[in-house]
Amino acid sequence: MFSVVHRRLSAGTGLARLSQGTSSLPPLRRSLNSASTTGRGAYTRSKAIRLSTLALSGVLGYSALIHLWKPVRADAEDDVREVNHRRQTPLTTLLRSYVVYSLCSLPVVIDYSPTILSALFSVPGIKQITEAIVRATFFSQFVGAETSQGSIPLLEYLRSENKGVLLAYSVEVDEHEAAGKRKAYGPKESGPPHYKQMVDEMIRSIDIAADFEDRRRTKAGSDVMIGRRTWVAVKMTALLPDAQALINLSSHIVKSKTPASHLVCFPGTPHPADLGVLDILDPSKSPESSLTKEDITALKELKEDLFRIGRRASERGVRIIIDAEYRFYQPAIDAYQLALMREFNRLPARPSPLARAIGAISWSSASREHEISSVQPLIYGTFQAYLRRTRDHVAQSLLAAEEGKFSLGVKLVRGAYHPQEVEAHHIGRQDASDCKPGKSLSISPNTLPPVWLNKAETDACYDDCVRMLIGRVGDDLRAIAESSKEGREDSATRKPRLGVLFGTHNWRSCELILEELVRVGAATRERVGGGGEVVRIGEDVAERVTLGQLYGMMDTLTNSLVDRTRSADPFVIKYVPYGALAEVMPYLGRRAIENKSVLGGGAATEERKRAGSEIAKRIYSFFG
Repeated sequence: MFSVVHRRLSAGTGLARLSQGTSSLPPLRRSLNSASTTGRGAYTRSKAIRLSTLALSGVLGYSALIHLWKPVRADAEDDVREVNHRRQTPLTTLLRSYVVYSLCSLPVVIDYSPTILSALFSVPGIKQITEAIVRATFFSQFVGAETSQGSIPLLEYLRSENKGVLLAYSVEVDEHEAAGKRKAYGPKESGPPHYKQMVDEMIRSIDIAADFEDRRRTKAGSDVMIGRRTWVAVKMTALLPDAQALINLSSHIVKSKTPASHLVCFPGTPHPADLGVLDILDPSKSPESSLTKEDITALKELKEDLFRIGRRASERGVRIIIDAEYRFYQPAIDAYQLALMREFNRLPARPSPLARAIGAISWSSASREHEISSVQPLIYGTFQAYLRRTRDHVAQSLLAAEEGKFSLGVKLVRGAYHPQEVEAHHIGRQDASDCKPGKSLSISPNTLPPVWLNKAETDACYDDCVRMLIGRVGDDLRAIAESSKEGREDSATRKPRLGVLFGTHNWRSCELILEELVRVGAATRERVGGGGEVVRIGEDVAERVTLGQLYGMMDTLTNSLVDRTRSADPFVIKYVPYGALAEVMPYLGRRAIENKSVLGGGAATEERKRAGSEIAKRIYSFFG
């Protein structure tokens, strides 16, 4: 029912949009796909009712067990044993996972979850019971805590297993609010506007992440700016009074593109001048523009707030990940993230041979270096492989970073909006051909949708981008080695010119990433006791490459990556959403169907089987 949490609270795909391909073995994928194709047609109404009744009974039974057994995470402290330096998963957590993913495995539950939620929350008394059930199951499964401060115990727990964290405040604007049909976040509140509270929360989460890292690095007596693996995600639509302004800016940018810029598929690639419209456009004199005075005011304020977030992140040494969103927002988001990278990912100027020889750098260069973040890249943008533009977009972005002398931050994911993008584009094209007012939010002028039409094309695009990016990481590392050999190594040389977070739940993609790191000489394979093999990741590589999965999902993959790699600091991170239950509840049902492409394609069934297998082992060992 709440497969939504993966997408809703991942804020992207967040990493939620990272994988439409989560299967690991071909036979398993075939069996899961054949099961999913039965879809709604195989479910009669009576069977749907029986399934929903059984599912609800399981949830109620589990919730009662949790109530008696007390908090799941506290339970972990009482039932701990070391297995490869990892705590044993508590039985209550396994039971919760089994219940949650059993529900997520049922197409009828996913399809009707918005209706079910709406009905349950409209009945006094039932609403409170439903909230309690959700808190004990889906909320606990996919959400790290209610506040950033409350997430600290989880940060500690994950770091003890050599896993980092990408913190994400889970409240965001939804599609209806973005289209201006409803003001964001419900009724008007007293005090600062809600979107301003969101900005303040971003700042607060940066401080929480930085304090956590500072304590750890200080205890270890190491460089406090190396190996920092607590990052913060930013959802741009949540930082505006009305996200329609982003759509209007995106439309303006697309219409303003020159023919040369169309070398990259829609929506193209950003240009430094894209945000210049905010300073020069007068809507009253440009009736053809979709931007209004209110839009420009809000968009200027958004830029100020984003730069405020960037300054705090730079001061505290916390990486910021800009989440991707629907395609009708993306041209505007691309423009903002390019502006942020050009400001906060600037690389130190390399001193001239003469300056290096006399051991002096001009005052202006030294002064400018003082303004540069000690963590690079500081700002990461999200690149979605299910978009046709992504190969060329990555290549053009690498070139722009080299020419602009800034470090490029890339979060590479597959994408989780595929059905919505195809439908929106189809409606938009139909409206255009019928000369009717547009009902679609699509702003693409092209005949083909902006996304690939099948998963195989998305997988191929993702793999090509993996090879391209890791190849560039190898080039960066070789440049460092050559500089060091020639005795001309300096701070400008060692700063990463590229940082990549590979967000994926796909086993084969993870294997490809490790293989490519070894191939380009960025990592080495080593034999360990028992005939096993691990991949050793050096400090310079770990500052440039990271892998990530969603909290509450694919722990088997995450643990496998941790076990198969060796690094001084976490090489793998978990995307951990947080937020109060009351804040995230209104969105869970509406997002369930969007998340179907991620959990409904087989991942939920795999997770359920893993949990069930472990529960069976525990029961068998208990009874001897």
